[in-house]
Amino acid sequence: MITMVVSDDDVHKNETVEFTYWLYYMTVYYVLKIICVINAFLNVQQYKQQEQQAVSTTTSTLVGMNVMGQLIDKAKRAIVMRTVNNEKLQQEQTSQEKTQHQSSQSNVTKPILPIRIQELEAKIENRPTIVDEKSPAVLKYRTPHFRATATVKFPPLDEGEHWKIGWIQSCTRMDFFNSYGDCGYSSWEFPQLMSGQNPMISDSDGRNYPFYGSKSEVIEIQGPCIDYTTLKVVMNDNFYPHITWDIPTSNERLSRLTSVKRHQSFYTWLVAMNAQNGSILVLKTISWQMNLEINIDLTKPQGSRAILVSDPIPVQPEILKQNIRIPTCVLYPPNANSAQILVWHPGCHLGETSKRPEIVVPPRCMLVLLQNPFYANHIRHKTHTSIQNKLNGGNSSSSSSSSSSSSSSSSSPSPSSSPSSSSLSDSRMNNNNTSQSVTIKPYSRLIFPQNTATSSSSCSIAPGNRCYNGMKHMLNNHAKLAQGVMVR
Repeated sequence: MITMVVSDDDVHKNETVEFTYWLYYMTVYYVLKIICVINAFLNVQQYKQQEQQAVSTTTSTLVGMNVMGQLIDKAKRAIVMRTVNNEKLQQEQTSQEKTQHQSSQSNVTKPILPIRIQELEAKIENRPTIVDEKSPAVLKYRTPHFRATATVKFPPLDEGEHWKIGWIQSCTRMDFFNSYGDCGYSSWEFPQLMSGQNPMISDSDGRNYPFYGSKSEVIEIQGPCIDYTTLKVVMNDNFYPHITWDIPTSNERLSRLTSVKRHQSFYTWLVAMNAQNGSILVLKTISWQMNLEINIDLTKPQGSRAILVSDPIPVQPEILKQNIRIPTCVLYPPNANSAQILVWHPGCHLGETSKRPEIVVPPRCMLVLLQNPFYANHIRHKTHTSIQNKLNGGNSSSSSSSSSSSSSSSSSPSPSSSPSSSSLSDSRMNNNNTSQSVTIKPYSRLIFPQNTATSSSSCSIAPGNRCYNGMKHMLNNHAKLAQGVMVR
């Protein structure tokens, strides 16, 4: 049997160590507890704002609940709020996915319906050109009419869609010569075509670019349309010019005109234009031409001098199998009537080039010449106002609209008018009496352009320039406008 003797000092030392450990553990415990309380308090402050915005999912705290119970309750609320927010986000994402899926399905299921051309006809009257020698000042002739008719079935449209269906025409070539024997010859020219600046020129009426006319030549349609809508657009064109018997620069009243030769070529497009973005869809392209040659025998009395030597049966138009793209120059001013000029070539026969050509009738838009160096060496003749008087039958010389595009009703010069010779007033006949034939489907709205007559007072003429006010602005913005037009 072993007996150990422990002294009082050792016992006291062990008790001191145990007390120190206990004190240390208690300190650590209370420090950790304080840290937990502080963390809980901070969490409560963090979720306090979210708690105010969200709907409370628990009942109010009981009066006798202690602090720890409140902290636990608030922590539960935060967890519930997080769950609710996550569920809301998932629901929103699901709804968005459903919407996108439905829209994609609608886009896939909604077919792109074509524009149907139900009927298309293009022809020139099968008759010869009529020559009129009754006037002592000018020779007149009237060519057969070119007519184009199209019946189009336009597909259904949604709300807000806006389209225009109509005809656009351009001149691709013009050879127009009036011979006066050994004295020389005059020629009507388009500066853009002569210089090669543009391949074509617009033949619009000048009021409804780029369309040929403003009446039966174009129809507007706006959605909503629940079914196909039947539309009919009609256009016609012919020549009715006045050509002076005497040379353009003469002040005498003589008969020197010996021959008239004219050859013009055109493209006519049936198009559908989106009025919202300006894109143009070419539906059909028609090519046609007018050839004319008249010889004048000055030894015969007036009334039997002129003889039509060209083929009296006109060449019929051709509906092309492959469409021709519309150049940008056809969609904007100037048009043919505003750009044409009359040039006099003295002492030359047809086919020869004069050293001193003279511009007898300038264009209505002088910017055509100012922007074209091809005519920099041409002489500007000063007698064009008297020429206009002759063509207008002695009326006011300020009527520039009758200089080169007067209607068929313009009177011939009276015998008492000024003896100065006059030249051509190239009248383009646009018979717009054809009514628009339209079959309107339910809920479709058709807008027919209003025939608003443009008064002469509304066009302010600048000195030395017969462009209307808006022409310069439109030409300056030509490039900008062209960027927004798509032609397919």
